[in-house]
Amino acid sequence: MSKDADPLDYAANLIRYKARRLCRRPEFSVSDRPDLEQELFLAVLERLPKHDPRKSSINTFVAMVIDHACSSLIRYHSAGMRTRTREECSLNEDVRDGDDRLVERHETTPEATAGNQRLLELKLDVAAVRQKLASEELQAVMDLFAQGGTVNSIATTLGISRYAVEQHRQEIRQVFEDADLRDYL
Repeated sequence: MSKDADPLDYAANLIRYKARRLCRRPEFSVSDRPDLEQELFLAVLERLPKHDPRKSSINTFVAMVIDHACSSLIRYHSAGMRTRTREECSLNEDVRDGDDRLVERHETTPEATAGNQRLLELKLDVAAVRQKLASEELQAVMDLFAQGGTVNSIATTLGISRYAVEQHRQEIRQVFEDADLRDYL
């Protein structure tokens, strides 16, 4: 592309191309194309005054703005509650389960299983134990151990001695044992 070409012409061509590509994604339909083109063009016009010719050419800047705007549109439209693939139905609707029995839909969801119920109870128990920890430093030590941290790495991260980390570990262990959660240490 020549240097004399109008950056808005370049932007218009790139926007048309990107909008056609976006319409192929499940989050969008062909009828969304004019709206997508308008969103992308608006993004370019809003950010054009921020272009610094010392950092990049105008076409590179426009391409980066359009790419970022496309990513944002995809992220926004693929969010759980807005996606086109979301199926709306009543949880009280009668459906057949795996044993061909007629049950309400909410009884077939993963949240209704006993294993998930136990996991939820465990999360609540651990949250209650975490609240019982006396200091934020103890809570930080517990979180870092839960993320797989070692005594040395936790001591370095928090700026405390390894001995202090070991003392905190023993205090955390005692709180868990007092809450009858020693199996989860």
